[in-house]
Amino acid sequence: MKKYLSIVLLLLVIGLSVKAQKRDTTLFKQIVVHGLDDTKAFLTSPLSWEKKDWLVLSGFTAATGALIIWGDQPIYDFNNRIHTNRLDAFYENIEPLGNIYSYMAIGAIMLKGFVQKDNYAMETAFIAMESFAFTGVYNRTIKTLAGRNRPNYENTTNPHQWYGPFIENPFIKKVSFFSGHTTTAFSIASVFAYRYKDDKWVPYVAYGLASLGGIQRIYNNRHWASDVLVGAAIGTATGIFLSKQWEENSIRFYPTLGTNGASLSLVIPIE
Repeated sequence: MKKYLSIVLLLLVIGLSVKAQKRDTTLFKQIVVHGLDDTKAFLTSPLSWEKKDWLVLSGFTAATGALIIWGDQPIYDFNNRIHTNRLDAFYENIEPLGNIYSYMAIGAIMLKGFVQKDNYAMETAFIAMESFAFTGVYNRTIKTLAGRNRPNYENTTNPHQWYGPFIENPFIKKVSFFSGHTTTAFSIASVFAYRYKDDKWVPYVAYGLASLGGIQRIYNNRHWASDVLVGAAIGTATGIFLSKQWEENSIRFYPTLGTNGASLSLVIPIE
């Protein structure tokens, strides 16, 4: 519930803050068109993959399969032997990295764009929101199709319980594969890391915090290790892909902040 309230609040802040210098319909039409173009590019990208890309995918798939078959159970067993009160308290505070803190990061970079009239920061916020939206769709779709039980849900400690799309009430039941918190954290962290890679500390901090969020999901028995691995990979791949796509897009958003409030200009260069 907190997750959805955070999303609604973020959208309300954006909606109340942004007053386009062009007609709103023009601004948001271009945003929608941009998103559809990115969706098409993402779905058709395998058609242009090279041999090395397929090798990477094959290797990752094999590693994930091995982790599911042989690694999830030992990791689960080890994890449940190391719990302490201090670690419990620490990871309890880490949990929002996969939702509320991630949305706050987007809001902060957007605010930076408005206050400092920083177009690059504003673009980064839009890319991060787009990455979050993309991965949210992937996550819910695959979770529903896979129907994997979470650790300890219905007293199960077996990582090999997969019910597929035939699971009862897939939108209510606690399905596990793959981790939504981890995907969200990495989908946003990868955008920040890629866009600000010239600041050497940014990728370390972004990916480090996202990794802590993923570890928390394992520690608190919310996900199996393979759920977290796949979530991190999909979130990272999506964020980097969209960041590269944006570099090829000619649409630019220029924020201004004056006595009459905040505004956002849409600029489309004419070739």
